[in-house]
Amino acid sequence: MYRVMIVDDEQVVCQGMQRLIDWGSYGFQVVRTASDGQEALELQLQEHFDLIVTDLKMPRMDGVELVRQLAERQENCKVIIVSAYGEFSYAQAVMEYGVQYYLLKPINEVVLCGYLSRIAEQLSANGETEQAEGEEDFAEEAEQTGAACKQFEHLYRLSANGVITELLGYINDHYSEPLTLNLLAKLYSFSPVYLGRLFKKETGLSFNEYLNSYRIRAAVEYIDGGHDMIYEIAERVGYRDINYFYKCFKALVGTTPGEYRNRFNQ
Repeated sequence: MYRVMIVDDEQVVCQGMQRLIDWGSYGFQVVRTASDGQEALELQLQEHFDLIVTDLKMPRMDGVELVRQLAERQENCKVIIVSAYGEFSYAQAVMEYGVQYYLLKPINEVVLCGYLSRIAEQLSANGETEQAEGEEDFAEEAEQTGAACKQFEHLYRLSANGVITELLGYINDHYSEPLTLNLLAKLYSFSPVYLGRLFKKETGLSFNEYLNSYRIRAAVEYIDGGHDMIYEIAERVGYRDINYFYKCFKALVGTTPGEYRNRFNQ
């Protein structure tokens, strides 16, 4: 069995990853967990694991520094980096150290299993033929690193698109609640600035523009379908400030809510 260490500052994540798949069926055994890069480095120097699965952002020593330290000490182990959506540029820093495998949160079980199969093959091949080829090895490593970069960018684009789809679904289910970009950024492990840019790129609207548009469409449906007071409808679709509701409604519909109701009734 190839020996694995999982590194994350949240113990529940380490435990969850251990239970996520049947590691043994791929020839691996999770034998250690560590809460940060410093602890992981010390354990690696003592016990020499075949594979380290590590988060990027951790206290004391983060994943980038851990990978750098492992490379400096010529620790011959495979590394899988676990990265949140908003950490793409941060994750790129480990590419120069030959890291080829990246997992994006939430972890995709199929992707992880595919990585383990490939890593097991590499470890097996390395065990059978321990020989260095100088420049050829360097060229091969550079090619692998470039391929890993493209692979990660592809996964990242798919995941970014996926999280916006999830975000739109969340707005659909919770538009009547107090929603802010900061709240949703925290929920989906993004920085607010990055999520705002990504949202605008994927939808063509800023977060506030989309949210107001969604809420006003819902308000129009309520006005069309009943006789509730305007302030009740405003609260129902998520507006606590009635004046702001009127402002948004007129900007998007072209009339005040009362004028719209009168025209509809006529």
